[in-house]
Amino acid sequence: MEKRNFYILIASILIGMSVFWISVYSFIILDIDPFQNIKNLFPEENTIVITIKGNVVEEFELTLSELKSDRYLQIEDKQFHFLNAIGREYDLIFSGVSLWSILSVENLLKPGAMTFLFIGGDGYYAETPLSLSLAEQNPEQVILAYEQDGEPLFYDGPLRSVVDHEVIPDKANTHYAVKYLKTILIE
Repeated sequence: MEKRNFYILIASILIGMSVFWISVYSFIILDIDPFQNIKNLFPEENTIVITIKGNVVEEFELTLSELKSDRYLQIEDKQFHFLNAIGREYDLIFSGVSLWSILSVENLLKPGAMTFLFIGGDGYYAETPLSLSLAEQNPEQVILAYEQDGEPLFYDGPLRSVVDHEVIPDKANTHYAVKYLKTILIE
């Protein structure tokens, strides 16, 4: 029985080494960076994380450090109320920057701009855009969040859009909580 266990151990080691070296060979041949996803979890402060485009004076890009600067209205540890499409309600705490403060400080809006739409890096966006007047009238309730419960948004970020249910009480607001936020389209 001991001899059989020894053979199993040797076979397991050989199979493990073969899988390891075949994987390394595949990464090299296919030019794959196995650590790319890990790098994406921790963006550098000077990496562009959001683009505002559409009916704006000029396309505008911001880094994470610019978003966190005192130039814009910072919202810290604010509780946001959510209602999903099946009626479940819950509250989460986010920190971030007011969307309206960015638009007004940078004077980005062209005449006739009426709505905004959040678009994630994975292509997700809400089914209908929201009125810019909602962001203007509720600057602390429509934010670009970079922290949840005091921790950076590693898996859903580095940015996530957050719109409090109070701003749009007649419908579910979870559709507007876009993870991996990359673009804000002004129409």
